[in-house]
Amino acid sequence: MHTTEAHKKPTKRYQKSEAIKILERMEAEYDTRKHPNIDKRYLAPRLHSDKTANGLTKCITRYITLMGGMASRINTTGIWDQRLNRYRPTTMKRGLADIWATYQGKSLQIEVKIGADRQSEDQIKVQQQQEEAGGLYFVAKDFSSFKNWIDQL
Repeated sequence: MHTTEAHKKPTKRYQKSEAIKILERMEAEYDTRKHPNIDKRYLAPRLHSDKTANGLTKCITRYITLMGGMASRINTTGIWDQRLNRYRPTTMKRGLADIWATYQGKSLQIEVKIGADRQSEDQIKVQQQQEEAGGLYFVAKDFSSFKNWIDQL
């Protein structure tokens, strides 16, 4: 069946949340401080989006860093082995969160979930272990909810 433009459902246009606009302003202020001899009109803006898992992960790690914390993305995929034509398993514990961070002296683990994506059994176990050890754990579905959570710490 042939569909014309008139038959297609309109896709909802992505609109940046106020939280992402704040992050982008923080980036601009950081760049201005880092490069005081360059007119800010000539500094390229750093743009962010939380509509993909990679974009949301970048927003979160950047925000924690700009707020004086330390954050790192954790890759538990393994290593691609061309000889075997598949991923070799990682030696990391199953279920580790996507982002590990330290902020205001607190140990944080942040799991990024976009759309219908849900935590696995292993991820739920890691969340319980992190919380039992006195650390904090957050499941981030968008940047606004993450920012609200961390700003309340």
